[in-house]
Amino acid sequence: MKIGLLSSDADTVSLVSQLGYPHDCTHCTSLEELTSLSADGAQLLVLDLDDLLPQADELVELVRRLRPPLATGPAPAVLLLATPAHQDWLWALRQAGAQELLVKPLRRQELALRMDLLMRTAEPAEAQTRVIAAGGFLLDLARLRVTHPQRPELEASLTRKEAELALLFLQNLGRPLSRAFLQEKVWGAEPELPTRTIDTHVSRVRTKLGLQPGHGYRLATVYGYGYQLERLD
Repeated sequence: MKIGLLSSDADTVSLVSQLGYPHDCTHCTSLEELTSLSADGAQLLVLDLDDLLPQADELVELVRRLRPPLATGPAPAVLLLATPAHQDWLWALRQAGAQELLVKPLRRQELALRMDLLMRTAEPAEAQTRVIAAGGFLLDLARLRVTHPQRPELEASLTRKEAELALLFLQNLGRPLSRAFLQEKVWGAEPELPTRTIDTHVSRVRTKLGLQPGHGYRLATVYGYGYQLERLD
């Protein structure tokens, strides 16, 4: 899935990019670039209205074009990031077809929920299983299930964080991943992340996926750095 984001706020860009993983999230710097991305098949557009006040009329027209009332094909979902200062033209945007809005400052869990729901709505029904093959495993990111074609006894349920962490390891076989990288990709900029949170989640992923030498994998600690998943011969 393609996600288009128009915002000049670094924290917003980082947060939306993290929550959109593993989808293709493109940071646009202008309304023209966002229009081009939508024409190229983006399914979700996230618009920070603080960047668009001088272009209010153009934005309303863009949203109206993206979501014509009698559209025969799929239209991108539109999520607005707004403040009370935008109240005068939010109604026009909603009338034009913007489905959702969030009031800034953004709360991570609320943004994650809205984005997930909009992405599921925008995806074609046949694509909503979102099964990704990586490292020999099959990860169903919609149902949060993991299986292995050569190990029929393995079928485990994962939490969202466990699924994101497992995917990072499986897509980076043989590469050491730092704790800072894992935290940024899975937990974002959460300032109060307990020290043992990453270790606990890694341990659960190791157990649920059976990432032990007996199954051909080794998920090991890289002292003073992070973790590395290896696939053994």
